[in-house]
Amino acid sequence: MLNRKLILIIVIVLLNIASFAGAQELEIKDYKVQQGDTLWDISEKELNDPFLWPKVWKENPDIANPDRIMPGQIIKIPLYLIRKEVLKEEPVAEPVVEITPQKTAPVAEPAPVKIKPLVDANLYISSGYIAGTVNELGKIIGSPSGKTLLGAPDMIFIKTKAATKLGDRFFIMRKGPIVRHPVTKEVMGYLIDITGIAEVKKFEFGETIAQITKTFSDAGIGDTLDTYTEITPPTVAKPYRKPDVKGYIVEARHLRLNNGFQYDIVYIDRGKRDGLEAGDLLKTASIGKHTVSNGIIQVINVSDATSVAIVRSSTDSISKGNLITAAD
Repeated sequence: MLNRKLILIIVIVLLNIASFAGAQELEIKDYKVQQGDTLWDISEKELNDPFLWPKVWKENPDIANPDRIMPGQIIKIPLYLIRKEVLKEEPVAEPVVEITPQKTAPVAEPAPVKIKPLVDANLYISSGYIAGTVNELGKIIGSPSGKTLLGAPDMIFIKTKAATKLGDRFFIMRKGPIVRHPVTKEVMGYLIDITGIAEVKKFEFGETIAQITKTFSDAGIGDTLDTYTEITPPTVAKPYRKPDVKGYIVEARHLRLNNGFQYDIVYIDRGKRDGLEAGDLLKTASIGKHTVSNGIIQVINVSDATSVAIVRSSTDSISKGNLITAAD
């Protein structure tokens, strides 16, 4: 009798494991890469969130470089991530409270208008900025896995200038190429890229080991560490200002979704000292034999002499050297 019960328990466990494995398989979709696809595009199209691309990369360990995927390649899409995002956002039901009706109903106060931030927080952080130097508190010196291209949730070895403690967090930064003004050729600084966020997890054999908790683009050995601060995108009420400012786009970054121009980021040679503020709308124009309007950008981050803007509409790619003027 005991053996019969034991056999029955083993059968039930095996059936549950098979059922779980089948459910997991249903949550993974094979996707055939199309010409022009990027992991960013695919994550937007299949998971409704381009910033889930590091998790798609993690699901496909055969992809050595996330920037190099080939047409016809089959990659696995973790569809279960959609369910997780939905569960996170599902509102908690408010308890039902019975109220005795009054003879004279009070006049309802108008609901306050909720103003959305200009851009998503991830996009705001990953858009970067132009600066003369980077505040280097330390750097990534290696990884336990031996990989050189890194993303969440990889573990990394870091070396810092000052002592750290468990839980300390850092922005992972990369100093890009020198940015020169397209007209004057003046050196404006470096394009600073924020590639992710890392948190100190343990100290072992004289090494400081951290984990990449969020990735905006692939991090790498040699990337520097900077002070982590909570960053919130600016919130600006409509109607947006349209200041009479003239200048140039000095650099551009293409974060394209579905091969469009929405979410492209541009950097301009005007800032606070020129009267610019977050939320300002500006018109862009390409300069050639004729000057032709080609889009509208909105300022999202303002420094003294430069600003970061997002492309709101365009008829063509907005590029370095394009003119900026007051929006109509």
